[in-house]
Formats: sequence, C-alpha cells, structure tokens
Amino acid sequence: MKTILALAVSFATILTTLTGYAADPAPADNAIVARVNSKEIKRGELNAAMRGLMMQFAQEGRSIPPQQMEKFEKDVLDELINRELVLQEASAKPPADIDAKITAEEARVEKQVGSKEEFDKALAEAGITREQYRARLRDNFIVQGAMVNLMSGGKPATDQQVKDFYDKNQDRFRQPDLVRARHILLRVAPTATDAEKEAKKAQIQALQVRVKKGEDFAALAKQFSEDPGSGANGGDLGFFPRGAMVPEFDTAAFSLETNQVSDVITTQFGYHVLQVTEKKAARVLPFDEVKDRLAEQMKRQNGAEIAQQHVAELRKGAKVEVLLEAPKPAQP
Repeated sequence: MKTILALAVSFATILTTLTGYAADPAPADNAIVARVNSKEIKRGELNAAMRGLMMQFAQEGRSIPPQQMEKFEKDVLDELINRELVLQEASAKPPADIDAKITAEEARVEKQVGSKEEFDKALAEAGITREQYRARLRDNFIVQGAMVNLMSGGKPATDQQVKDFYDKNQDRFRQPDLVRARHILLRVAPTATDAEKEAKKAQIQALQVRVKKGEDFAALAKQFSEDPGSGANGGDLGFFPRGAMVPEFDTAAFSLETNQVSDVITTQFGYHVLQVTEKKAARVLPFDEVKDRLAEQMKRQNGAEIAQQHVAELRKGAKVEVLLEAPKPAQP
C-alpha cells in the first residue's frame, strides 16, 4: 500500500503549493468520477492527486509517457477509492496526537511560505479556508496512521527465510568498486571572462600547492571550497561508484591512490583539487552485514501484503461505483 501513503504525501504537496482545492472549482472539476459508499470523488480531486504524484515523479527523474496517461489516471482513481475506504474506516479512531500533528504541519508550511500572514494570504488567493486546509491535513494523518498500523502487523521473517532470500538473490548484494573522496571546488560561471578563469585557476593551483606541502585538506576545503554540499564537511563527498560523478572527476577519482592529491581538474562546475581518502573493492556484501536490514525489509513487505489484503476486503464490502471511462487498450 505504498501508493496510498504516496497519495497522502501528494495531497500534502498540493496543499503546500496551494493548488487544486479552490473553494470555487471549475465546473469540470465538479464532475463525479467515483462514489465510495456515500462519498463522491470528483474530477478536481483526481486531477490534484495526479498532479501531486507527477510532481514527485519529476523530482525522482521519472515521468508518465503520454500513451500511459489514461491507465495512470485509472490507477490513481483506484488508489483514491482505496484511500477513501481506509479513511472511512479509520475516521472513528483518529491518531491520538492528530491535532498536534496538524498544528506542527501548519507551522512548518507557514515557515516555508514566510509567515502566518503570508500563508493566510496565499490560502485566501487560492480560495481555501484555514478550516478546509486543516480538514485535508486531518484526512492525510488519519490515512497515514491507519496504513502504518496495518503495515506494522507484518510478521518477522525467520532467520532461515532471510538466509534463503539472500542466497537466491546474490545480485542484489553486489557492491561495485567505491571510492571516498574530498575536494575543493572553485566555481567558474559559464559567462566568466578569460581573466576571471585565469584568476580562479591561479587560486586553485595555489591551494593545491598548500595541500601538497602538508596543510590540512579538510580545513582548506572548509575555508575556500565553493561547493555548498561538501565544503562545510571538509570537502567530503562520501563513497561513490564509477559513473556517479562528471567524467573528468570520475576518471581522476578512480585513478588516484589512497591519500594521493590530484592535479587541478577542470569540469563544467569549475576547478577542483581532489583527494581520495578510502577505497572499497567490488564485492558481494556478506550475509552478516545485511541480514538485519534485509529482515526489516522483509517484515515491511509482509506488512504491505497484509495492508493490501485488508483494503481488498474493505472494497469487497463497500458500494463502489466508478464513473470514469475505462482506458483504451495500448496501441501496438
């Protein structure tokens, strides 16, 4: 039931961006696409859920091909129906701390927007009242709480089951060659003049000389690196496999010996000095190293299956009417 939880997140995303829940929706948004017992699901709600999920997919580098949009729409509606069934069942016993969660989420979004006044203004511009916003949050937390409770009922896998899975799925536990490196980056803008490039290059060369003479790399990175992601950590990039970095950086990282300092490297981001601090050869992760994590994953999977079965039973006992047209068969 990961999708139901994802839908709850997508609603939170839509609410945060303040779209999709205007008080006076377009007439088409009021079209009924499904009924779940006495509750109507309208086109506007379906469209909002689809937008929220597509926003999440985009952040993960995924997209829905145009030829699959009708099926995607049907699948999202199915999950909205399932979500509504869970909400109807669980509303009688909401989480004990739900009001505190709603207040905390309101505060988080207010901070994200800028202030309480700015948030109220944004709500008003979107045609959403504070009460409507809080009601949506309440529904989200009820669904999330119910699904987490259902999934927590998964039975732990036995030691033998965990070992059998490990033995039959060795490819899942293969770890490629890894290096851990740190770097100092001086950024060069695409519009930089030759003089600006030369000045940056002279600066990075001077830093490389200082490192070669024995100055602390991490301290220099904290002081001079213009990489916001690693500079504060002494330039540490953690472990990464081949192909994870831009080609020039990748080639240097996997050709250096441990503790060796690179020449100046030029990439699309600017000029770098790199030092490899640790290497890990490709290997199959041993069972003892992964067994606890694998056992937890298997328990969660068991819980997801229990949740799926429960929602299927709810659907059997409910009056569900789908008014959305069935998707056309995919073209060969």
